[in-house]
Amino acid sequence: MKKVSPWSIPSDPNILFPLGDYENLIKNLGWSDFNAWLVHWEKIGGIKLASNAWPSNIKSDWIWGLGLPLLTDLEQHFLSAQKKIIYGISGLPGCGKTSLGKWLEAAATELNWPLTVVSLDDFYFPAKELEKAMAGNPWNVPRALPGSHSIELIEQSIENWKVNGELITPLFDKALRNGRGNRIGWRRSIPKVLIIEGWFLGCKKIKDSAQMRKNKNEILERMTEEEILYRSLVEESLLDYEKIWSLCNRIWHIKANNFNYCEKWKREQEQKMLFARGNALEGKDLNSFIRMIRTSIPRKSFQTIDANVIARLDIKRRITWIGNKEDEPSSINS
Repeated sequence: MKKVSPWSIPSDPNILFPLGDYENLIKNLGWSDFNAWLVHWEKIGGIKLASNAWPSNIKSDWIWGLGLPLLTDLEQHFLSAQKKIIYGISGLPGCGKTSLGKWLEAAATELNWPLTVVSLDDFYFPAKELEKAMAGNPWNVPRALPGSHSIELIEQSIENWKVNGELITPLFDKALRNGRGNRIGWRRSIPKVLIIEGWFLGCKKIKDSAQMRKNKNEILERMTEEEILYRSLVEESLLDYEKIWSLCNRIWHIKANNFNYCEKWKREQEQKMLFARGNALEGKDLNSFIRMIRTSIPRKSFQTIDANVIARLDIKRRITWIGNKEDEPSSINS
């Protein structure tokens, strides 16, 4: 069987990440022979696996760089009798983690692997409770901040799943209430592997948070006193989420080369929702939401997520590096 890979001649121009650290990642996932790994995935679908589940503009770097390696990481759990496993996917809003999650579910279905991907956002409080939880924040955002999710419900859903095998999670529609969102029902599934994705998944309170305001990136934001005071409340809320992070057996972090990419990504995300649903955050509301992303959590919290695998993205969401956390180049700016 002829191997088909992006490193064949001619090479795939969409693959920008270096091969060396990528091969180390595949080796760390249990494949010492890289060519054997290529043949393995070619036999069971390769880059055509669940191809209709990707967005129409998907590039091959996401398939090779994230899709197939993540499935490789998961495969061992579906082929063994191990206990139920939880993975986390972290990444700034609009980076593409939701699209990745939808593809992972579709690919797992084709492979007959019982996998469920849920968003941390599905655990937002119902509208009235959410309004109360978000009241008084200086960005006037309706959701997304730490403290807007029902931690108790997350823990309860996971515990029930581990005991009886059925996962029951809420569904949240962000397009409702003019982009402010509300719950719309419940989802039931029977997965062996659960993936939770969220924009601040893995972020923890920074011990020297007050010193972070002296960091050049924090200074550039010129935070107001109200933002500084409220951020201390946000960081206290992060302590509650650490219970959830500790349940993740492994975390994959989709990491922007520059934190400021979040503005472009979030605007594009809301524009797509507006086109598809007719409602989304716009104008002043969207600007305030982006401001919240930039200032509500110290950037060091995102830089120090205890991830196992890191994928670095440029502003066009192209993967510029993918590998084990310990191999991440220190020269990449964030």
